[in-house]
Amino acid sequence: MKTLLVSKDDKIIKGTVSLNGSKSESNRLLIIQALCKDSFKIYNLSKAEDTVILSNLLDKISASSHTETSSAQVTEIGSAQVLDVKDAGTAMRFLTGFLSIRQGKWLLTGSERMKKRPIAILVNALHNLGAEIEYSEEKNYPPLLIKGTILSSNEINIDADVSSQYITALLLIAPCLPQGLILYLKRNIVSEPYIKMTLNIMKHFGIEIINNNRTIIIKNQNYIAKDYYVESDWSAASYWYEIAALADKADITIKGLKRQSIQGDKIIAEIFKNFGIETHFISDGIHLSKNNNLQKKQFNFDFTDYPDIAQTVIVCCAALNIKGHFKGLQNLKIKETDRTNALKKELAKFNVKFFRKSDSEWILENRQDNNKKFFTDLCISAYNDHRMAMAFSPLAINFGKLLIKNPESVKKSYPNFWKDLLSVGFKIQ
Repeated sequence: MKTLLVSKDDKIIKGTVSLNGSKSESNRLLIIQALCKDSFKIYNLSKAEDTVILSNLLDKISASSHTETSSAQVTEIGSAQVLDVKDAGTAMRFLTGFLSIRQGKWLLTGSERMKKRPIAILVNALHNLGAEIEYSEEKNYPPLLIKGTILSSNEINIDADVSSQYITALLLIAPCLPQGLILYLKRNIVSEPYIKMTLNIMKHFGIEIINNNRTIIIKNQNYIAKDYYVESDWSAASYWYEIAALADKADITIKGLKRQSIQGDKIIAEIFKNFGIETHFISDGIHLSKNNNLQKKQFNFDFTDYPDIAQTVIVCCAALNIKGHFKGLQNLKIKETDRTNALKKELAKFNVKFFRKSDSEWILENRQDNNKKFFTDLCISAYNDHRMAMAFSPLAINFGKLLIKNPESVKKSYPNFWKDLLSVGFKIQ
């Protein structure tokens, strides 16, 4: 297991970074591109490993090829082609929907962790539409044996309180269904900004949508080819907000972000006002500066709509010695790792208690020991989770240095993360 030593000799941050294209936008666009009858160009496509995997698999599906690539694997077992998404959760969900209407027989599989991430809600919804999907190993979990067919039904109810990706997988194929789709959302909706992102992108490609609160209606219609430029990733920007908050002085320019963004995680700019960070929108991005008006003793927030920035904010609060009461964390346990328990274990290494109040609520207490010497050569386990590695790395500003296990995990969403840290004065060994 590879380990990096991350260090920072001072607490001054100055520099310019150009973030990767949004993984969330890119993955939706790839599915639409595969469903569209005419070709169009996607500019600034994400270089994240998840996007590369999805792109390669879609190319292989389209070409009916059975060759292997370094990022994705397509082989053949019997009459079924095997598609390996590895750790790419978005690819697993989106391809489950896509392959259900794609002629052929497919075995959709992934890593050992992927085989422990539930998918029954999506599979049940597709079954109700007429899809032919079977579990090839454990019920309710990948791998899935999918036989592409015509989905004749057009109305389904789906629980919206687990993953917005299930809903997006259905929405993306909805225009291609013979009778379209009427989707009824049940229970509390989580990650709603991601559903809105999906609908906004679909509208860009000419799809007419009726969205009546918990009912989404999409008739049978064609995607209209139009070129698309992918905005930079606001989720990735969250780590730079954390870095700015932990520094004594911050002068950071981040290129490619927009004020009028369809990404829900743009809320990070509002959140970090609480930690003394000012966001100035410029012609080609944003500029971050610090006003040193941090007066917060406790920070409360509901992450139901913004799960991807939860780790960043929680770790930042711990480093700033701010108490926290956080809601909407119930779904973090089914991500790349059980993120709430991973946070609990790693924050404990700093003598910070992070404990569960209920299934969705967690409490962050103040650090009990401020002795900096105690933290010498502290080793943080990332649990092969990109967001764990990136959320904890900025703590090198506070504690001088720390070791990060699984540093390669950042390639999942932000492959240039370590390079960008070097560019603003961090040392990486």
